[in-house]
Amino acid sequence: MIVPQPFHMMRQGLACTAIVLLAAACGPASEPTESPASSSQGCASDSSAPGRDVRVTLDDVTRSALLHVPESLDPEQPSSLVLVFHGFGGSPVGIEVGTGMSEQADEAGFIAVYPQGTGFSPQWDLVGMNDTDFVDALLDQLEAELCFDLRRVYATGFSMGGGMANIVGCRMAGRIAAIAPVSGIYLPDDAESCMPSRPLPVIGFHGVVDDVLPYEGGPAPGQYPEIIGVETWAAAWAARNNCDAESQPQAAISDAVEPLFWKGCPAPIELYPIANRGHTWPGSPLDASSETEDDISATALMWDFFTRHPLPEA
Repeated sequence: MIVPQPFHMMRQGLACTAIVLLAAACGPASEPTESPASSSQGCASDSSAPGRDVRVTLDDVTRSALLHVPESLDPEQPSSLVLVFHGFGGSPVGIEVGTGMSEQADEAGFIAVYPQGTGFSPQWDLVGMNDTDFVDALLDQLEAELCFDLRRVYATGFSMGGGMANIVGCRMAGRIAAIAPVSGIYLPDDAESCMPSRPLPVIGFHGVVDDVLPYEGGPAPGQYPEIIGVETWAAAWAARNNCDAESQPQAAISDAVEPLFWKGCPAPIELYPIANRGHTWPGSPLDASSETEDDISATALMWDFFTRHPLPEA
């Protein structure tokens, strides 16, 4: 159930600690009017105002997520919902502050949910089903207690959390409308193991000189010693979606950002390589290092992408 109690702060840990990022607030498109047929059960409930801490018990294990519901939302009008996964050693509070997603939610009018990983240094299972089952159960519970549009549920995440957003896209494409990994970890067997039930819109962001999860792939720290290159990962999604085989360079946003789009398909793939930048969430004024790219906001760009890509109507 959702209980009105504070969510205890956890330290970010490892590379995520240095990357507490706040996305610049841009003026996103307004929330579209939703069909009542796609409303969650919570739209018809008389439940009290939600708290900040969501508890889910699955197989006798209780897990949690941090919830942000803007005060301006009409509890009977379905909005979008965005899942945001923290990086290795991170926390829901850290990724909330680091992405600026709750500020974006307040401005645009959607619900933001920050699930908690497991372990002493919280992380995500990118191979097994434990965390996928947790996300599935979490959405079941949120559907019963909150009012949101079932066709507008999205997933993003940073670093290992970006890998988790990728996994839920692979495994839950009937429930997740689009994904937006940032500086994500992509495993070599993704091409074989990722079999979504439908073409899935994907937008990704990655620093070209990322020294934690290299843009070209190869060795990486931690339990997954080998990763695939970011453009290889994006091209694999384009192939699954039956997009054009070759990417199309887009007009440069800045000296550091020249997007690559895969088109010719119902679910496009958009990739934003960030030249001369490392393991970061683009658009953060909180990280004063040279690895921060201030010319774009990953948070604002992905929200604009999400608004254009709901689940197809049944």
